[in-house]
Amino acid sequence: MPNTVSQIAQAIHANEAFLLTAHINPDGDAVGSVAAMAWLLTKLDKKPIIFLESGIPAYLDWVELPCAVLSTAGELATCKPEQIIVMDCGDAERSGEIMTSYLAETEASVINIDHHLHNPMFGAINLVDTAVSSTGELVANIAEELGLAFEGFLGEGLYLAISSDTGRFAFNNTTARAHEIASQVVRSGLRAGDFNEKLDSDWSVNKIRLWAELFSNIEIALNGKVAYLTLPKALFERTGTEYSDIELIINYLRKIENVDVAMTVRETETGSKASLRSHGAVDVQKMAASLGGGGHKNAAGISLDLPLDAAVETLLATIDQNLVLNEA
Repeated sequence: MPNTVSQIAQAIHANEAFLLTAHINPDGDAVGSVAAMAWLLTKLDKKPIIFLESGIPAYLDWVELPCAVLSTAGELATCKPEQIIVMDCGDAERSGEIMTSYLAETEASVINIDHHLHNPMFGAINLVDTAVSSTGELVANIAEELGLAFEGFLGEGLYLAISSDTGRFAFNNTTARAHEIASQVVRSGLRAGDFNEKLDSDWSVNKIRLWAELFSNIEIALNGKVAYLTLPKALFERTGTEYSDIELIINYLRKIENVDVAMTVRETETGSKASLRSHGAVDVQKMAASLGGGGHKNAAGISLDLPLDAAVETLLATIDQNLVLNEA
């Protein structure tokens, strides 16, 4: 691992123009990691450009960035990076169709920084560590290798990335190193209260009402072992909201007594997308992987070429089978 971090540091020193990307529908770890890397490069007088196919989600639009964020094929076609850094993508396809095509054709070298299980090591340099809390933790290691302090917007990006993927330092993937990085960020000037104010205090009335509606519509299945919500596109159109407004609601489903697996199933343009969460020994990554998805032991996702009702039926059958095997 230290050798790979050193390789990345050397590649950063050796190049000037960088293209940064992360997975589609980016979460706090993806956006925070990209932001931190962009500020890291800027501090070294490098030239970063960010490409996020689905853009920055509304709930993170306060994140400060030192460069443009591109999102279309036309914009990407004008980029001539020497180095591409792909972050928080379990495979290249997670970066989206536009970036996947670009990666297949570009002559630029690719650095793959990730912490998901079964990453296929698609980069020329692969910093992949499934034992860390987040991709942000890996970006922090690179910053440290380069002698950069975890201060300013670089530190804020690291704090966002790590706190997001650890559930505000509450999940079992919270490492001692995650706390050490957060401590250094706070020591360098970040005020946790101000940070959380930006992250949590911009809820619209529509968002509050949507959460209230969804809490009243929670479904319980498999003898109380599964709690889930179905999320048709019409729901967001009717309430004037978007999926990013309720992305974290799944963590509340996981709090329900005796529930082993929490699930949301969202209607997409091509079918359905499910998010799965679990506690302790229950491995939702295996469940997702059996249907072509992936992620982590207690947090995984899967896209299905099925309408909502059929997707829910398929997912419940898979969960049921795996819970039986887990109890055997």
